[in-house]
Amino acid sequence: MSENRRELQITTSHEVVPFTNFERYLQELGLPHEGIIASDRERQMMSMVLPQTIQELSSQTKRDAVYLSKFVASSAIGLYDAALNYLWNEVVVSLRAKVNIYGLDLFFDAAVGGELRETYSTVEDLSSIKDNTLIDTCRKLELISDLLHEKLKHILYMRNNIGASHPNGETIRTLELLGWLETCVKDVIDDRPSEAALFVQQLIVNLKNEDLTLDEARLEQIQENLQRQHTRISGNLLVTLFSIFTKKNTSPDVRANILKLAPIVWGISPENKKYEIGFKLDQYSVNLDEETLSLGNSFLDKCNGINYKSEGTRSREINEFLNRLLDTHHAWDNFHHEVPIARQIKKYIVEETDILTNIEDKLIKTILICRVGNGKWYCNGVSPGAKPIYNEIIRLFNSRQVNKLLKFLLEPEIKNMLSISPCILQTKELLGLINLDLQFGRSKEAIEFILGNIDNYKSKIFITKELKELLKYI
Repeated sequence: MSENRRELQITTSHEVVPFTNFERYLQELGLPHEGIIASDRERQMMSMVLPQTIQELSSQTKRDAVYLSKFVASSAIGLYDAALNYLWNEVVVSLRAKVNIYGLDLFFDAAVGGELRETYSTVEDLSSIKDNTLIDTCRKLELISDLLHEKLKHILYMRNNIGASHPNGETIRTLELLGWLETCVKDVIDDRPSEAALFVQQLIVNLKNEDLTLDEARLEQIQENLQRQHTRISGNLLVTLFSIFTKKNTSPDVRANILKLAPIVWGISPENKKYEIGFKLDQYSVNLDEETLSLGNSFLDKCNGINYKSEGTRSREINEFLNRLLDTHHAWDNFHHEVPIARQIKKYIVEETDILTNIEDKLIKTILICRVGNGKWYCNGVSPGAKPIYNEIIRLFNSRQVNKLLKFLLEPEIKNMLSISPCILQTKELLGLINLDLQFGRSKEAIEFILGNIDNYKSKIFITKELKELLKYI
């Protein structure tokens, strides 16, 4: 051996394991040799600390940690940039194993969006997930903590910028590498997912059991558990429930159990996850996937989440329901058939802000026509089942919408009905629903004038000088 041989002390006792002088060997080959491997001092420090860190791993973890073996070999030689690369590979392998235990459906639902989601389903597909996305999604699913997430982001940054994965001229110090090793070993490689993550994973497994029966007691227990967790746990669970429910091969029994649980999870989930489900329905519609779209609508309907659909979808669907309502109103047996359609419309309009500008006029006019009624003697011309629903919608009208309602009373198809006693009665009732204290001065006067004089003037009230002046500037 050469007299210039260097020795690296990598040992669990105090024996020195000799290594060939790599710098001399590289020099003899005519290759760069300075700064390629760590200095004697750095390697001496590594030899003292590394064995203790590795020994803290469980035997099961050590048996399967191939990249950790390569890390030790690279560290022993002094190739710290390669060692960092191998350490990160072991982290990725460990996180993928945790994901597989936790549930691939849950992970891919949280990690992959849009049309690509359907292309991810197996363990092998995890290799297509970028490392950044992997650790970000593991944080979302409570597989790693927020603090560990930040530590791993830092290690990944260092691996990309001073590790062997990319060309660079930086130097890694022993204590830096050992610090990263300790984080990865204790917090990732030899660690288990949180109790919250395991709870959700087991819940999904159980839900797929067709023999499962979800009673009220069990639902309450699940709700109490989820309420103690971070909202991202319930949010990710919500998206996964939706994904399982809308899969074409999901059994009816599994869907029935999901519909029992879905409203509970929906109620404690963050807004962004609810809108995410709404946007998924748009994708099904664009793709003309009517079966999945129908299932998605059933899920959202059960959760009372129709308002989380996109504005364009809501406008289109409300418009279709308004057309159906108007046709039904003028058809036979309208009193019974108006009710389910009115209920559907009300699901879209829970608050004043739910009345979209582009369907506002049609909504006001249609509800007004149905609420004034057809003039028949039975129930004074208005569907008794739909009437409370129409009243609820009218109460939501703001002052601008009330002004539009007053203007629509001038439309021939409505005004002509006001010569019939039942329609006059219904008009007075619907105007009585409006809070006059919240209206503009002229609008308030107009409503009060109609209420006080319509019995005498009937439909001719709209040609009176007083009312024409009041309605002229609203």
